[in-house]
Amino acid sequence: MVVAALLPIGTLSVVQALDSLDYSRTLIANRLVTSALATAGEERDTFIVAKHTLTTLSDNEEVRSMGPGCREGLKSGMLGNPALNNFARSDAQGIAKCSVLPFKAPLSFAQERWWQRGMAEKAFTISAPIMGPITKRRVLIGMLPIVDAQGRNDGAITVAINVAWLQTSLDNATKDNDAITAVTDAAGQIILINGPTTLPKFNTQGARGQIQEGVASDGTEWMYSAAPLYDKSLYIIYAEPKKEMMATALMQARIDLILPIIAILLASFALWVGTNRLVIRWLDSLRDLASQFARGDYTGDPQRCERAPRELGALCHDLHTMAQSIEARDTDLQAALAAKTVLTLDIHHRVKNNLQIVSSLLNLQSRRIEDPAAKEALDQTRARIGALAQIHRLLYEDANESAHGEVDIAVLLDQLTIQLRALHRHQSNIDLICVVQPHLVPVDSAVPLSLFAVEAITNVYRHAFPADALGSAKITYSVTDNEACLAVRDDGVGYDSGDEARSMGHQLMTAFAHQLGGKMEIVKGDGSGTTVTLIYPLPAAQSSALHQ
Repeated sequence: MVVAALLPIGTLSVVQALDSLDYSRTLIANRLVTSALATAGEERDTFIVAKHTLTTLSDNEEVRSMGPGCREGLKSGMLGNPALNNFARSDAQGIAKCSVLPFKAPLSFAQERWWQRGMAEKAFTISAPIMGPITKRRVLIGMLPIVDAQGRNDGAITVAINVAWLQTSLDNATKDNDAITAVTDAAGQIILINGPTTLPKFNTQGARGQIQEGVASDGTEWMYSAAPLYDKSLYIIYAEPKKEMMATALMQARIDLILPIIAILLASFALWVGTNRLVIRWLDSLRDLASQFARGDYTGDPQRCERAPRELGALCHDLHTMAQSIEARDTDLQAALAAKTVLTLDIHHRVKNNLQIVSSLLNLQSRRIEDPAAKEALDQTRARIGALAQIHRLLYEDANESAHGEVDIAVLLDQLTIQLRALHRHQSNIDLICVVQPHLVPVDSAVPLSLFAVEAITNVYRHAFPADALGSAKITYSVTDNEACLAVRDDGVGYDSGDEARSMGHQLMTAFAHQLGGKMEIVKGDGSGTTVTLIYPLPAAQSSALHQ
């Protein structure tokens, strides 16, 4: 609230400081830009004269033809131009043909960068300062390509502009003792300068018509502007030290910015002290109370917030009332859950008992039947019913897991193995082994899994070991990533795939695999033995639990 009250005044002060600083900067920018443009304008006249002179000379027939009067034609361009040191005419291959100043032939310009640039741009260009190949002094080369009547390259006319003259002109251009004027190339490299040599790296593109700032290697901050001297190759830089230019404006801006900040900080500190004593310590107490209730501990002292502010005291009272209501509801829910658990276990127990009664009835009926095929069918039915009874027995006996509708597949298959050994005790020549790690599976999966295992093991007893041959069978169950695999392997004689495919057991196993969304595979080994596998995808929740 204090910050909000002081914010308009502080904002106004900040805006005023920034406006004042921006106004001062605008004035400085205008002065720098104007100075750069004025200096560039003064120096640019020489380049304009040089261009017009080359254009005039290019119309001279003696110069174009590079005949005997070429030198005299070029010499006429130097009248009244002290900054122009020399004119030269070269052919299409860059070989100098004539010049105002004498030169030693042969002289070729073809490998010079300024020549290649001029030929590429096909227009008047100015080079960076170089040592003149004819004048033997530092000059700027102005070049104008020439084309013949058919538009073909016919060489060029070049002019040498005296760098010493440009330096003198540059020295006379700066009127402020703190300012410097420099000539740079397009990359910002200094070519000529009339002041100290410790300067920042100049950004000629960003400073065109604008101001830029830079820091020299000695730490001095500079503000500068740039203007093109001629085309895009040379620039005039006008720069002044930032400290001297911005000192007064920066001091006033700092004062305007600091005073409201100090006022806000002092007021905020006072507000923080009061708020901490009146509000925050009581909120911390309420947070601890809420954490205690969240842990299930609903014991608390309602009198602990008597001295708290009225609103916080009311909130504390509401928290205690809420805790009492939650505790009462938790008690009712726990009682209801316990009753539901007892009822569910009783249902599983009754179903298991009923299935055992059915299994016993089938056993009695089996003893009175003489037909081996009918007797075997009843025994097979008893095995299937026994598998279902085992599932309900496990759900009944394991109260914790039965609430989630899951059974341990290791215990289930182990119990089925015991039952099937007892059911086929007259076939003691077969060693039935169960090797399964504990793993919880939903009842919806456990039912088709156990019935699949019963059918597969029954097939082993019926077909794998004729004439009381010795052998073994193994049951395994494994889980990898998002799939589970139930396998029954034996080392018997195998089976007839044609007869097996038509059997009821094969049809049932195929149906159980489809019920799980998986597939059944029956593989007979190269030597002996058969492997029956059921591969099916795990339910989404079970797969997620495995990854966690």
